Amino acid sequence: MIASLHQEDVNKWFSDWLPGRDDKLFNFDDVTFKKKSDGPTNIRVEKDLYKVLCPVIQNVFDLAAHRSSGNADYDALHIKDTSVWKEESDYLQCPDLSIHRTSAAEAFCLDDKSKKNVVDAHKCFVGRTAYSWTLLPGEIKVDKSKEGFGTTPTLDLPDTDDARQTRGQFAEYVTEILSRQHRRFTFAFYIYRNLARLFVVDRVAAVMTPPFDYIKTPMTLLKFFYRLAEADAWGLGYDPTAVLASPSDISILRDHKLNHGAIQTFINDAVDGALNHDLVSLWPLYKVEVCDHKLKKKSYFLIGKPRTPGPSMFGRATKGFVAFDLVEHDFVWLKDSWRVVSEHSHPEWEVYERLKSSNVQNIATIRCGGDVHDCTIQSTSSQDLITGCRLKGRIHSRLVINEIGFPLETYETSFELIFIVLSAFIAHEQAWKKAHVLHRDISKNNMLILHGKNGTRGLLIDWDLCKYEDEVNARTATNVNRSGTWQFISALRLQYPKKYYEVADDIESFVHVITWHALRYHHHDLLGMEDSFTIFVHDMFLQCSTSPEGLLYGCHRKWESMRSGEAGFKLISDEKLQKVIDKLMRICKSHYQSLNLDELEKFRPPSIREAVTAPEGQNGSKGPSELRKQDLGSLLAIISAASVDDNHTHSDGTGPGSTTTYCGRTLDNHTHIFEVLVGAIQDSDGWSKETKPIDRDYFAKLLDVNLTAGRRTIVGTQSHTTSSQKRSRPPQVPENKKTKWSRTSRSGARAVGGNATSTSELAAVSEEDDVDCLAAADDGVIEDLQGEMQVGSALIAHQHPDEALSLDEK
Repeated sequence: MIASLHQEDVNKWFSDWLPGRDDKLFNFDDVTFKKKSDGPTNIRVEKDLYKVLCPVIQNVFDLAAHRSSGNADYDALHIKDTSVWKEESDYLQCPDLSIHRTSAAEAFCLDDKSKKNVVDAHKCFVGRTAYSWTLLPGEIKVDKSKEGFGTTPTLDLPDTDDARQTRGQFAEYVTEILSRQHRRFTFAFYIYRNLARLFVVDRVAAVMTPPFDYIKTPMTLLKFFYRLAEADAWGLGYDPTAVLASPSDISILRDHKLNHGAIQTFINDAVDGALNHDLVSLWPLYKVEVCDHKLKKKSYFLIGKPRTPGPSMFGRATKGFVAFDLVEHDFVWLKDSWRVVSEHSHPEWEVYERLKSSNVQNIATIRCGGDVHDCTIQSTSSQDLITGCRLKGRIHSRLVINEIGFPLETYETSFELIFIVLSAFIAHEQAWKKAHVLHRDISKNNMLILHGKNGTRGLLIDWDLCKYEDEVNARTATNVNRSGTWQFISALRLQYPKKYYEVADDIESFVHVITWHALRYHHHDLLGMEDSFTIFVHDMFLQCSTSPEGLLYGCHRKWESMRSGEAGFKLISDEKLQKVIDKLMRICKSHYQSLNLDELEKFRPPSIREAVTAPEGQNGSKGPSELRKQDLGSLLAIISAASVDDNHTHSDGTGPGSTTTYCGRTLDNHTHIFEVLVGAIQDSDGWSKETKPIDRDYFAKLLDVNLTAGRRTIVGTQSHTTSSQKRSRPPQVPENKKTKWSRTSRSGARAVGGNATSTSELAAVSEEDDVDCLAAADDGVIEDLQGEMQVGSALIAHQHPDEALSLDEK
C-alpha cells in the first residue's frame, strides 16, 4: 500500500525541508513558554492555549524582523487566532492559528464589533480566516479524546472518531491552502497541550516530525518559526512562475473583459472578485507562465478564481482556469496539474498532438503546454527524501487549450444530452481506431458542451490517464487500484479490482454517464421515496469497500444491473430517453452474460471473493428539431464518415431503430452503443421538449447529500463539509437505512455481510493509486475525495473530483 503520511527525525526534517543558521546564532532568552499551573499542560480550553502560544510565536517573528531591519524588502510574519472568524465565503472551516505576511495584513483585519468578546491582551492577535493569503495553518487541541496524531515517538494514529475528525480538520486546512494558492508545498504545525509536531505537505506525501515537548525543550518549535520568518518565497514553497498581476496587466484585462457571449458568465466569475477587492480578494489575480514543450517559448496568462478547483491534497490536484492571454488578448482554458513521473504516463500535450495528427474529431485544440520551469522543472521531493518510500514523484505542468466549454450537466433537453454524449463517443472511437489511444477516464467531468461560432457540439477532454494501444494490449496493471472516476467505472472492474483495463471498460462508462444524468435531472419512479432513492444512488454509484490488500471494490447494485440488463428505475415523462437506456442496458447484459466468471476470479483476491460485498424544469420550447441545423448536420456528417471508416454494421441488419437481440461480448467494440446513440439522434421524433431547469437536481434532495465524496485528506480522517460542498457530494446512507443484500456465489452458497466502507472513507484513496474516485463536483467533477485513508506505517492517500478521488494508474 502506498503511504502518504511519513514521520522522520526532527533534525533530518529541518535539514530536508527548512534549513537555516546554526542554533548558536539564535537568542531566545526572552522567548519562553509558561511552565506553571497555567501553562499548556494544564490548560483545558483551546482558546486559552491560543493566548499562550500567540505572544510567544509573535516574539519570534519580531526577533527575526529586528535582525532583518536593514533589509528593505523584508516582509515580516504575523500570527493570528482565526479559530472562529471565517472568511467571507461559503467555506466554513477556520484554522485555529494562521500565519501571514505583513503585506497581506488587510485580508485578516476584523472590525471592532467582531472583537468585542475578546480580552484586550488578545485583540491584536485575532483575525479573519483568509486562505488565499495564509502562509501556513496551525491546529491546536487540548481535549485528550480529540488528539489526532498520537503522543508516542512511533507513528501510531489513534483510531477513534474524534481523532479522525481532528486529522480531517487539519487536512482540510492544508488542502484549502494548496487549492487557493500557487504552491509547490506548504508547512503546517500541530499542537496538543505541551506536544508539537511539524509538517510539510507536497503533492505526494505529508512528512511530519515525532511529537516533541516544546515546554521542556522550546528550541525546536522556536527554531521552526524563526526559520520560517527568515526563509525566502522559494523556501516556503511558493511557485515563482505565478506572481500577483501588476496594475498594467489588470488594466489590459479590464479593457477586454466584456462581450464574450456564452462564456461571459465564466469570465465574470473568474475575475470579478479580484477586480473588485484588489489585494484582499478571496481569489486574487495572478500572472502565470506557461513554457511550451516544443517551441520552448514562454507565454503569460492572467488567472483568478478557478472554474474547477484542485481540492486534493495529494495527486494530480488539477485546477482549471478561465485564463486571459496577455499577448493574444483572448480568453482560453488553462489546466494546472501535477502529473505522475512514470514511463507509463504520457504528458497530455503529447497525447493531444497524437490525436490531432490522426484527425480525431471532437477534441480540444492546444495553444501551448509543458512542464513548469523556474531554474529547473518543478517537481515533488518527498518521495526522494523519505527512506523506503515507494511513492512516485510528480511534475508540475500546465496546458492551455483554445476552447472553453460548459459542463455536461448544463444540457437543456434529453436529446441534447444524447447529442453531446454521442459527440464524445465519436471522439473516443476515433482516438482508439485512428490514434490507438484509450482514454481510461470516461466521466461526466470529461465531456463538455461547446457553444461556438460553428454551432454546438460535444468535446471529450482530459486525456492525462490514457494509455496507448500497445500498453493496453500488454494486459498488465501497473498499480493495485485503477484509473477512472468512481461513479462511472465499469461494474466489472469494481468487482474484479485486479483486472487489466480493456476498451469495454471505457465503453461501459458512457452508459453510466447517461444513467447518472437521467437519475439526477429527469423525473423517474424513485422520486418521492427519499430513503430508497438515496440507497439506490449510493449502492449503484458510490458504495466502496476496501480489502485487506488495500484494493477498492464495490457498487454491487451496478454489477447486478449490468447482469440483469435492468437500469433499476423508469423515467416518467421522457419515453425516448427511457428507450435509449433500455437498449443500452440490453447491450450491457449481453456482454456480462458472455463473461467467463471462472476466469475472472484470478483478478479478485479471496478476501473480496469471500466478503459480503454490500447492498444490492420549466417547460421550454427547445426540442431536438430546434437545435441549430448545422449542429445536427455537422454531427451526422461525422457519423456518416465514421460509419464508413470504421465499418459499422447493424447487428441484425434491420437498422438502428429496430428492436435488436444482442449476443456475445457487445462492449468489446463501439458498434452497438454507436448504433443506439446514432439511431436516437437520427430519429428526432418523440423526444421530450421539456427544458431542464437550471436549478433542478434531484440528488440535492437526498439524505445528507454528498455527491463529490468531499475533499481528499489525510488517511484516517473524517471529513468536514460546508453547505456548498454538501450540495455537490454523494448521499451518505445511515447504517440503519442500508440494505443488506445476499449474494449468490457460482457454487450456490450465499454470503451476507461485508467490509463496506463509507463514502467518506473512499476519500482516503490515494490519487497515486490510480482511482479517480471523483465524485460529482466539477473538474468536470473535481478530483476530490475526502475522508479516511488507510493507515499502515503511514496514511494512505486517495484525487476525484478536480480534483478529485483521482488515483492514477501510472
